[in-house]
Amino acid sequence: MSQPKSTAKSLPIAPPSDGLSPNVAALLAQAHASESLAVGLALAEQAFNLATTQNNQRDRAASSHLLCYALYRTGALARVITLGEIALPWLREESMTDAYVEVLRWIGFCACDTGDFANAIKYATECFNFAELYGDQRSRILAFCLLGACFERTGDPWQGERLLQQGLAVARALGENYPLVATLNNLAVVLTGKFYLLRDSALSMEAIDSLNASLPLAREVAERVPLLNDPYFLIFSEGNLGEILVHLGQLEEAETLLNRSLTAALAQGFHSVVSRVRCSIAEMHLARGENPAARQLLIELLANPATTQNASTLLRAYYGLYLAYRADGESSQALLALENFRRIESQRTLQQLKARSDLMVTRLEASENERKGLERAYGIVKAHESRAVALERLALEDELTGLGNRRALDLNLPGMLEAAALNRTPLAVMVLDLDHFKRVNDAFGHAIGDKVLVQIAQIVGEQTRPNDLVTRTGGEEFVLVLPGTNHQDAFDVCERLRLRVSDFPWSSLAPNLAVTVSAGIASAPAYVAATLLERADLAMYRAKKAGRNRVAVAPATDATQLS
Repeated sequence: MSQPKSTAKSLPIAPPSDGLSPNVAALLAQAHASESLAVGLALAEQAFNLATTQNNQRDRAASSHLLCYALYRTGALARVITLGEIALPWLREESMTDAYVEVLRWIGFCACDTGDFANAIKYATECFNFAELYGDQRSRILAFCLLGACFERTGDPWQGERLLQQGLAVARALGENYPLVATLNNLAVVLTGKFYLLRDSALSMEAIDSLNASLPLAREVAERVPLLNDPYFLIFSEGNLGEILVHLGQLEEAETLLNRSLTAALAQGFHSVVSRVRCSIAEMHLARGENPAARQLLIELLANPATTQNASTLLRAYYGLYLAYRADGESSQALLALENFRRIESQRTLQQLKARSDLMVTRLEASENERKGLERAYGIVKAHESRAVALERLALEDELTGLGNRRALDLNLPGMLEAAALNRTPLAVMVLDLDHFKRVNDAFGHAIGDKVLVQIAQIVGEQTRPNDLVTRTGGEEFVLVLPGTNHQDAFDVCERLRLRVSDFPWSSLAPNLAVTVSAGIASAPAYVAATLLERADLAMYRAKKAGRNRVAVAPATDATQLS
């Protein structure tokens, strides 16, 4: 991949062409045209200072937007947040909607990086709700990027991944390069973050799976980035790809990418990228057994204030230093590095828990409409495990229940089967159908029928996992896909679900109301979507014929077991 062209602008977002005073407009145009970030930053700062002395709100809005952009690229996280908070009302009042969403995202990412998770979630919510208000797909996609990052940084990369996967589907459908690149990159970063979270746990295999899943995303970003003609995107995309390759052991390619990214970032003044890339280079030295080089680089990195701003990079640096000292038998230094790692990790965990607690309190205290908005924004399912499903009203969502629809099933099931076949792991498909649902609608009315369907969706959500695919594919039919689940485990899940439905106090919705479900299960192998769905569907009908309110399993022999 080639280096950024000399004609590439360091601040490629153009200021508005109307409503600005001539002197501010001229400074912003020069900042936008500059190939040097330092020069662009100085000009944007000059424009902002001038705008604050003049009685023109559009001047203040445009100059603060470009200045936030420049500061974000230099890694001045605290200043971005402070200035962004000031700029948001101006941008909104001036109807600069794209700029408003961009600033929300920048300050949200900065809050994530500095560990201010409560404010990060606040900015993400506002970004998402603003996109909803204007019905703008591009803004929705970018809001998904921030929401995904928020969940990953608050310790839930599974929900971050789910949100970004949904955003990626919308981005691919939209076909615009910038939001697609942003989503691909953020999904790769979230998956890499999941790797760091799980690599030393009992889920180390899932950590490697996440890293492997991030690689094709990062490669696609690298292929698409040159079309943006933006040196910043090129530099950090090469750094991210190099980071992934280091941990996958592809060190030669990683070295080329990381050295090129670091050289360009230093030359361009993109300090927000420098610390992360240097940390990846230190990890590359560790992978090669070059412990003295790794130690020296990490010690320098930890002495740099830019590193201490970013909790993720700080944790990586201390962990790398611990590994380097341990490999050389320097136990006291290794222990000190590990203690620093654990201290920062503990502080971060407390911040994560507080942010998630505040989020739950906010949801409980919100009005019904606000609660629905938060559910669309955060994608949090009403479940004791805080299992999350994105409830954004897209083409892949069932409007009534917030679950995926038939299109979501058709889009996701083939890929889930392909992954299961590749890893030789089981996968189960369940078809659930409400018993005598027509009688419910006829006797109690469609409004009660809708409430029943919503309650069924909530019960299903409580009994399934974040990586399960849960869809409503017809009026009273639900299809669940459970990766890594054999037929016996799937039966146990389905039986618990059946009992939860039959035991639910349906009379709280309407006197004398009773609801049960019949379910059919089919499991892979074979890894063929149409075959699995057909076998599960047939098993469900067998359960109906056997008396309803039961589960039928269709093994490979096509024999049927009933509960």
